[in-house]
Amino acid sequence: MPAPVKQAPVKQAADPATPGKTQTPTDPTTDPTTDPIAAAAVPGQLTARPPEGTELVPVRLALKDASVYQITTIGMVAFTGVRASGFAREERVELDTCEGAEATRRCRVTHRYVNFEAEPPNGRIFEADEQLVDKLVTSHTLLATGAREGDTTITGDDAQTASPAGQALKDVHRFFCLRFPDEPIGVGAKWKDSCHLRTGGVIDTREVIWELTSMSKDEDGHRRAEFTYLGRYTAPSPKGDRSGTVQGVLYYLLDAGEPHLLKEQISTRRDATSNFYTTTTASYQFARLKPGKPGKKGKETWVRTDGEPFPDAAPVAPPAPAGDMTPAPAR
Repeated sequence: MPAPVKQAPVKQAADPATPGKTQTPTDPTTDPTTDPIAAAAVPGQLTARPPEGTELVPVRLALKDASVYQITTIGMVAFTGVRASGFAREERVELDTCEGAEATRRCRVTHRYVNFEAEPPNGRIFEADEQLVDKLVTSHTLLATGAREGDTTITGDDAQTASPAGQALKDVHRFFCLRFPDEPIGVGAKWKDSCHLRTGGVIDTREVIWELTSMSKDEDGHRRAEFTYLGRYTAPSPKGDRSGTVQGVLYYLLDAGEPHLLKEQISTRRDATSNFYTTTTASYQFARLKPGKPGKKGKETWVRTDGEPFPDAAPVAPPAPAGDMTPAPAR
């Protein structure tokens, strides 16, 4: 696999999104989706408003036509009593067929897998899961709020397309379940979402509460935002659904309307009475393709999603598993 693009360090104090501050998602033992107000809300609807007098801003994906993103994921998957294994994945996401502006903006998002590697002792299991769908290309409509709309088109390898694993991709959100509310918000605003990703070889369900936790400006006056989410996580397995919690933090380039870095942790147990836990941690680094100059020889390069170069920093390290968990496949 090619070396990942240069990325901002995991340490938040070094990340320009929120200088000098380390943000941890809310306590995972508390599931906000059980709140009566949150449970009654529809995706994108506010479940809590910011304090009176808070500055309100519209938050939207820019959805620039002909955008090409590379998403580099570095992660660990852990379950009790098994030695740690990690993985790295590269995915390509493209936007085209765009129309509308600002709140009504929409584009077709097309996703494809590029590279995948995993380490022993469980790497072969991870790779086998990836190879069930790695030759498939999927497309669906993406709205400026992050919501997906309409049916998903699946093309590529005929055998993979026809397989249960391939057909299951019809439910997957190909822009990583990012979701913003349908109205301007300020720090302290919360809203609900329900979404599906492919994790550990299966299609999961995430019912979460998002929150805008901070806004700041960099040295050039560009606004950044930090969002957290927390909620219920469910994934199918041969012995019945595994359930638990998912929590994450998104570092977002607010003026550019672009994601920068997403960090996530999923914790599940085999069943309600089991002491057997699975923990998956991952960092998703978003980058944008910058084509070479027309008429000149030169390779395309990957830059930050706002077009700025990545700082000279070590690549994102795999997040440490929680507690005394040791990584292994989330199945």
